[in-house]
Amino acid sequence: MCESGSYCFTTWIVAHGAIKEQGCKTTRTDLTDRQCQTNRKGLVTCVCSSEKCNDASFSIPSDIALTAPPVIKCYSYSMKDDDFCFGHYCTYTAQTVMNDFGDVFKSSYGIQRGCSDAVYADDVDSTNICYAIDNSIICQCNTEFCNRDQSLQVPLGNLLCYFGHATNPIPDALNYCRGHLCYKMAPDYNGKITRGCLSVSDGAPAELKLPGASKYFKICNEELCNGDYSENALTPSSNNVEGSGTPESG
Repeated sequence: MCESGSYCFTTWIVAHGAIKEQGCKTTRTDLTDRQCQTNRKGLVTCVCSSEKCNDASFSIPSDIALTAPPVIKCYSYSMKDDDFCFGHYCTYTAQTVMNDFGDVFKSSYGIQRGCSDAVYADDVDSTNICYAIDNSIICQCNTEFCNRDQSLQVPLGNLLCYFGHATNPIPDALNYCRGHLCYKMAPDYNGKITRGCLSVSDGAPAELKLPGASKYFKICNEELCNGDYSENALTPSSNNVEGSGTPESG
């Protein structure tokens, strides 16, 4: 069963109509106008929003016009002319460092570049976007070789949030960070709870700055809102986010 506010989905392999995957999508994005999408690998994913709507009778609507985004070249591990990959989007990831005052700086080490195909309905799934979370800044863009550098700035938000990791629901001490949103992850299997900030680039879809929650996380938009909140029954998750940052390109 999907959570309230989630979407059910099914992914098909178009070549022979087999079902590749079924499940739930929890997102802050309104998907009512994005019923189905496809990608260059011949996969089609459709969503619906009523209870158990992706059962055996669920199929790709006959009147849906499916058009995959253009395929582009992107820089891969290095920036050599012969080291490239193909995808619908180019990706760029850089590590960040936070000092004791909450200032965030982009490291010149650990930069990763690559390609991505269309991913359905992730909260940060947008054609051109950069966002900062944990100790990373992550970008996606849709023009050839646009991942040479960070494609968009991520301005530091003004919302004060707790930042750190602890095994106690209400730890004795936490650091602070500033972002557009605060987040708190569910406890991992070691009981560690992670808190931090999330910021997105200018021009990002408005829903990316909205609060939301699932069994794995809470995203909120009030001062220090990612402290203790026992009224939200979070369950242990192997998905682990360890911090946050809000750098600008440089």
